[in-house]
Amino acid sequence: MSDFRSVVRIGGDGDGGEGAGALPWRHESAARMIKYIGSKRALLGHVSAAVASVLPQGGRVCDLFSGTARVGHALKAKGFQLWSNDHNAYAHALATAYVQVDREVWIDRAEAVLAELRAVKPEAGWFTQTFCRDARYFHPDNGARIDAVRDRIEAMELEPELKAVVLVSLMEAADRVDSTAGVQMAYMKQWAPRALKPLELRLPDLLPGVGAPCRATQGDAVEMADQVEADLVYLDPPYNQHSYLANYHCWESLVLWDRPETYGIANKR
Repeated sequence: MSDFRSVVRIGGDGDGGEGAGALPWRHESAARMIKYIGSKRALLGHVSAAVASVLPQGGRVCDLFSGTARVGHALKAKGFQLWSNDHNAYAHALATAYVQVDREVWIDRAEAVLAELRAVKPEAGWFTQTFCRDARYFHPDNGARIDAVRDRIEAMELEPELKAVVLVSLMEAADRVDSTAGVQMAYMKQWAPRALKPLELRLPDLLPGVGAPCRATQGDAVEMADQVEADLVYLDPPYNQHSYLANYHCWESLVLWDRPETYGIANKR
């Protein structure tokens, strides 16, 4: 049975904002998460203040539509215990890295794995053909890097939390060199200048633990709601007819690595 003490609802499209305040270990660009409709980047201070006004530090917060996990990441940085949930696999990977993972547990292993992945030789495959040639979301040179790195990640058989960290690193690296206007429903006729830059793997902005485990789950919010025990629930659901899976289908395929059949000019799943 659910145990909700209070609910915060701030309108928008299923996504929070970026971590609050400068952290001593943060790379100057590491906190930049993927481009996302409805991002709460500009509202994070307001969201954090609203939560802090009704809940003491260390309280339990559930975000049922976590998106890029920016809200969860920001609240964990403030010392709250988070449960982040989303229906899509790419969002679950983001929440695992930014909410569930504790920096002190995985930092050394993550750095070592990323160092190995940076040395992987590019080799074009399904991703390059589908999203760089049949469609033009990424330059083929970067597509070959993405293909090779993603294949190596799968072959490593990493622990789920560590795998999420490196998948997020790859997703964010690809996002920095895409050739779109922000969503994966169309791509530029000419290559965007950033698409010609080389793919660069960076360590995601992992946060230290808060003294109690944080969680990331993947499920339908309505089905998950009865399982949640929290002091406060943050609800930021999609509010229009467009599917986030359609908007960000490249990330879903990159995370699942299931090489699905695609259709249309956008090569959607």
